[in-house]
Parts: sequence; structure tokens; C-alpha cells
Amino acid sequence: MTITVPEARTLLARAFVDDPLMRWFFPDDGSRLHACAALFGLFSEHYQRSGRVDVVRDGKPVALAMWRPPTDPPDDDSLPTPPGLMTALMGPAAAAERGRAMSVLAPLRPAEPHAYLHLLAVDPARQRRGLGGRVLAPGLAAAREAGLVACLETMNPANVPFYEAHGFAVRHEVRLAAGGPTAWSMATGR
Repeated sequence: MTITVPEARTLLARAFVDDPLMRWFFPDDGSRLHACAALFGLFSEHYQRSGRVDVVRDGKPVALAMWRPPTDPPDDDSLPTPPGLMTALMGPAAAAERGRAMSVLAPLRPAEPHAYLHLLAVDPARQRRGLGGRVLAPGLAAAREAGLVACLETMNPANVPFYEAHGFAVRHEVRLAAGGPTAWSMATGR
């Protein structure tokens, strides 16, 4: 199923507006939804070009999962870049500080080729109805079929049991520097 970039960024922004990571990135309650939409629009463009995007629709999109394949092609030269957008949204000092804090996460991912679940979102009005599991299942099945471990990071403690119920295990737990949230690095077995 397909999803447009405006649909994806809107669904992601609404689903993540109160996520601990987004609250840390964008502390102003009044502008956070729009900052999230801008950031997620950029990710949506990337994953629609070169990733895997799974969608559950009920008239409109109600859940989506965005996966990075093991051989993620380099970004083209289009603007904005993720670091450039973060600098524009939060200022140079905050963007640099949060970027340094986030840099501890990538080395925690499995060393072998893996499928990386970057984003999973369910419309807030439709959560706790099995849609997260439905949108997660195709990507997990594709990873298993390809012989890949699936991995992710979550900064929301409420998500940990959900992912554990779908075959992920916590591999690392780390508190991000600079006042950031706790991150759980999770992966499946083979």
C-alpha cells in the first residue's frame, strides 16, 4: 500500500508529538507538532525513495512502518538534509548537542546486515487495536525471509512490551546525554 508524503508526515507527527524523544528535541508544546511534521516529512521522502514503507489504511492511513534496508543508498543532494533541518528547527547549539547525544545509538545496532525499523506510527485515535502489529508484520516477515535481524531504538518505555511481544528483545538500555531520554536498543534473533 502506498502513502503520500503529506499523509505520512501528518500521521507520524500526530503519533510522535508526545514521544519522549520529540519532547526533548522540540520542548515547545505549541510548535512541536509542526516541527515533527517537518522532520518526518524529510524521512518520509527518503524511505519512499529507498526504503520499505508498510501502511494500513482504513479510508485514510492509520498506521505505517518505515524500514531502512541493510544497503541504504546514500542520500541524494536534495535539501534539506536531516542535520540541516534540525539546525534550522532547534538552533545550531541544540542541534549539535542532541546530535552528539544520539550518536551513541548506531554502534549499538547489530554488526551484521540488518533491517532497521526507523519509524512505526499508529493514529493516536486508533491505538491499542492491533494496527501496530499489523503494520509491523510485513517488514518482520521480509527480514526473516532475507535472513536478517530486525532492530530498532525506542525512547518510549510504553513501546518496549509491544516490541517484546513481537519478537524483539532489549539488547541495550542507555540514557542519552544532555538531558535526553532513555533509549532501548532492541533486536530480533535470527
